[in-house]
Order: sequence, then structure tokens, then C-alpha cells
Amino acid sequence: MLRKLLRALFRPRPPPPPPRPADPRLDTDPWLGRMFAILGQRYSLGADAPEGARVLRRTGRARFNPMPVWLRSGDRTVRGEYEVRGDEKAARALLDERVGRKLSALGFAMAQESTEEWAGTVLTRRYEGRCETAEAGAAAVRFLCEESETQINLAAE
Repeated sequence: MLRKLLRALFRPRPPPPPPRPADPRLDTDPWLGRMFAILGQRYSLGADAPEGARVLRRTGRARFNPMPVWLRSGDRTVRGEYEVRGDEKAARALLDERVGRKLSALGFAMAQESTEEWAGTVLTRRYEGRCETAEAGAAAVRFLCEESETQINLAAE
């Protein structure tokens, strides 16, 4: 028993996570480069799409997961998407209460809202805002990815 405890305490540390792969878009665009320098190694930029480049976030040790956040560096726009499963009226009220005020303080406005029926009612709301500085963009990305829940089930609330 004591041997197990000592072995657990003195075993070597796991290796650090691999560094973020080099992305030429971060070198050519000062806004993106500065934003990802502020965000750190946990964030990366995904493939370009018509709605923008998707933000990837490392939630574990090595794998980057796609987040419901898109960046368009041409017009310095950040987009974020929230999904709430449950009653449509309650979902709207919850989003207004939890994220609406904070996002409007960051310069965001609701850009699109839709309701779908798949295994219940799902309200999808997209917010969009223009971030002139990389610092403002990084704060918006951090709020969307870390400080707020992008998928909410009202039954679990």
C-alpha cells in the first residue's frame, strides 16, 4: 500500500500537450495573429468556410474540438451560436438573461434565430459582432467558448 502511494507521488509528469500547429493565416493577418497570441495555445483556427473560419479549442491534452464560433478577419467579425433544447419561450428568456446582456456589452447583436423540431424543440440563436481590436475579439471568443454554455437543455436546468 505504501509502495503504491510512493510510486503515485513520485512518478514522472506526463508530457506537455503538443504545440499549436503553425497557421500561415495568423502570420499574414495581424488581427488574427494578435487574437490567437492573447488566447494562447488552447485555441486554433479551423478551416475557412463561407460563414468564417471556425474556432477550435483544446479541451483535453491533445485534441482540438470545434466550437460554435466563427471568425471573419476581412471585416473583423465574430459569430457565436447557442442551442437551447426545450420550450421556445423559456429558451428565449434564458438566452436573454444569461448571455444577451454580456454579448451586447461586447458589441454583439442577435443576427439570426430559428426553431427546429428534432427530438424536441431546439432554439438556435446566432449572435454576431464586429471587434475592431484583437483584444475585443479575444474577449468575445473567450466568453463564447469558456464563460457561457453554448448548448443548454432546459430539462436539466
